[in-house]
Amino acid sequence: LLSEEVDKAEHDLRVAQTEFDRQAEVTRLLLEGISSTHLNHLRCLQEFAEAQATYYAQCHHYMQDLQRELNRCANSAGAPHSSAAGYPDPVLSAFPSGRLSPGASGSRKAKVLYDYDAHDASELSLLADEVITVYTVPGMDPDWLVGERGNQKGKVPVTYLELLS
Repeated sequence: LLSEEVDKAEHDLRVAQTEFDRQAEVTRLLLEGISSTHLNHLRCLQEFAEAQATYYAQCHHYMQDLQRELNRCANSAGAPHSSAAGYPDPVLSAFPSGRLSPGASGSRKAKVLYDYDAHDASELSLLADEVITVYTVPGMDPDWLVGERGNQKGKVPVTYLELLS
């Protein structure tokens, strides 16, 4: 009776070991597949990054050629030489001395009611509860003011402000 139980236990042990070995082999093969897939993804990502770098380098080269050609056309037409550094900021050009432009009305303080993310370079992003200085500029949309925080200037929506003084 005891030898039958030992034989059955050894048989169960051999079956369990066989199943374990089979599962270990399946796991090993899956892990090798993950490793090779990972390497393939890295290789594809590297190729993509190189292709993007090449594309943008070509775009940069074409834009430099276009800029040189436009400068030649402008110079031959007698127009002043344009800067490659960029375009003037329309808001800052309204305030050449860093203060009010001659046509702008007096400054006022305003408390910001809500956060506001600028949509372009002419606007000023705002944080709720900060206090900024605001100005009006003739001809500007009445729903907007020019806001100033330190040396930053830009258009701000009136609806986001509580005028203080």
